[in-house]
Amino acid sequence: MAIYNYSNKDIIQIDFQTGSFTDASITNSDLDGLSSSCIHWSKTEIRDSNCNDALFIETNLSDCTFSRSSFINSQFSKCNLLNNNLQGLSLIKVKILNSKLKRTVFEACTMQRAQFKNTIIDSSTIKDIEGIFASFSNTIFINCYFELTYGNGMNGFSSALFENCIFYNCTFSGYPLRGAKIDHCTFIACGGEITDEIEADNSYGLPRIPVPATIPLTDYNAANNLINEVSNG
Repeated sequence: MAIYNYSNKDIIQIDFQTGSFTDASITNSDLDGLSSSCIHWSKTEIRDSNCNDALFIETNLSDCTFSRSSFINSQFSKCNLLNNNLQGLSLIKVKILNSKLKRTVFEACTMQRAQFKNTIIDSSTIKDIEGIFASFSNTIFINCYFELTYGNGMNGFSSALFENCIFYNCTFSGYPLRGAKIDHCTFIACGGEITDEIEADNSYGLPRIPVPATIPLTDYNAANNLINEVSNG
């Protein structure tokens, strides 16, 4: 196993010259500005490191674990991710474009203003995410599991935008899409607690959100008297 501790991106990019990066452990390292183009990553761990403003192009990542690290403003373009575990990452303003993700776990990640575009996410788990103002466009979710654990302080995808997306056979727990904006999306064979508060336009397959029953006001004098009593203490 190759071990990189307190390393920088220049040392690692020398090893990229072989076209593969396998069975490596990276901890406490500064990888800001890393460039990975046409590299195959496998069985590699990044932990307690910074990898901000990094660029991954046509990169394959399989059986990798990234934890407690920062990928702020990094970009993954035309990448394939398979069997990866992404836990406790800062993915603020990250961009995932024209990529395929399969059997990948996102857990306890911050994804504010992250952008997913023209991407397929298959058989993956998205759990306890802070995704305020994230955006997903032309993205397909297949056999995915979304969960927001009650009381963990995460807001799920509140204020996020899902546009022209398809959800197929996905399961939801804890209303992870509560407060999201759904535009031209389709939910097929999905179940569970998707949302109980949502702004949706031209979208299909969402559960009907119940509207609280109301009773018309008939005794205006009694209502005014009650208001006056409350106002006067």
